[in-house]
Amino acid sequence: MMRVSRFLPTVMALAVVAGCGGGQTGDLSGENGRNGKNNGNENGCDDQLTEIALDDASLLGFDAQSVLAFAGQSFHADLAWQALEQVEYSPSASATELTLSLHSQGAAWLVHSVPAKSADDQGGGLLLDVICPADRLRVAVHADLQSADGALAESFDASLDARSAYVATLRQPIVAERVSGSFEINRVSAPNVITGGTASVQDLTFDAVLTAGGMAGTLTGQLLSGNAQVASSSVVAFARFPSDTRCAENLGGNARAVPVGAEHAALGQTGVEALREVNGWGAIPLTWGDGASSELSLALSQLGDGCVQVEGGLGYNDPEQPAATVVYPVTLKATTVDGRWQGQYAASLVTWPNADGQGFSKRIQVNRTLAADALTATGFSGVSVPNGTHRLGVRLESLFEGASATGNVTLTALSDPPCVTNPEPPSGNSAPGCAGTSVTPLLAATWTR
Repeated sequence: MMRVSRFLPTVMALAVVAGCGGGQTGDLSGENGRNGKNNGNENGCDDQLTEIALDDASLLGFDAQSVLAFAGQSFHADLAWQALEQVEYSPSASATELTLSLHSQGAAWLVHSVPAKSADDQGGGLLLDVICPADRLRVAVHADLQSADGALAESFDASLDARSAYVATLRQPIVAERVSGSFEINRVSAPNVITGGTASVQDLTFDAVLTAGGMAGTLTGQLLSGNAQVASSSVVAFARFPSDTRCAENLGGNARAVPVGAEHAALGQTGVEALREVNGWGAIPLTWGDGASSELSLALSQLGDGCVQVEGGLGYNDPEQPAATVVYPVTLKATTVDGRWQGQYAASLVTWPNADGQGFSKRIQVNRTLAADALTATGFSGVSVPNGTHRLGVRLESLFEGASATGNVTLTALSDPPCVTNPEPPSGNSAPGCAGTSVTPLLAATWTR
């Protein structure tokens, strides 16, 4: 995905966000003709579409029927209308229930995205690298969107995009002035830093990720404001669903992460099954950074409910990454036979179905920062912490893929130099700055089996 963010003296900040995933009333495929291109996507890509039968699984290993099997239903979620500083709207901050019902329209396409040709191709301007979404299916649906408070009562033609048989995304523009429900934008004000200017909300968009375990998403708009000297643009979220923000908070604000229970087979495997498989590996040969060998045991416990997340955020998917993963909170106990490592950590267990459709991969992740005097809490012994250390860092990743188990762990000393409070010329007019954190490796190990 191409992202541009730039501030100029009298030009507003721009944020170019992926837009390949949306459907439109009328031409649901987005194609100009039966098998053609859809030019002008905001992410700098052209979508090349080929119409296919609903039961054609030859191209991606799954078909549109399998997507419709979980997506062609009624989804329900608690919805939280958000309090906004610069926008007064009805119904304002409150809670309600949202229902999304989808019905197949009997059409599907294979979507292949390629970088769009532009003036840069003729040698003019700055050439920017563009990464386009991975191949996916697009499925035509009719949607009915209702909120229990009557604010939304919408009916529209749309399309689902899916990279797997387990997850689909929907992105639908909504014209605020044409909303059938009672939703209404009453007043928009500019930020305090902009005086005598104007403000408006444009590009209202409904975004959702759909799984067999439920849905999650947002209703957002683009807040534009400015005067003769300056202009600004920012995204405002009118609503989030579900109202439980646990997944959004744990996954860096990703509102399209769907909460699922540990015993729910969200992507085809439950968290309970994934934990049991990891714990069944037993001892794994480990090699320390100094060349010494030992055996490592990794044991997971205290499995919590998980979050299904679509990789890469709204509308964009890295072809090298799984289409979606489930992230579960767990407790990890790591021990080595030689006694050098006896650690216990809050960790994440990440699972996803393999691309070939055979089995599932699992990954354990730990990224902790502790106080400089908390060496015992890191779980490692026989380590000297250098003077001047402010914090200790523990990073671990272990991948279980097919018949292979690999991983690594590092313990580092982190030192934060003081900030510069009186910059020397020629930077005398600049704001005080801080040097980067110094990272000193203290211990490392790898394992494979």
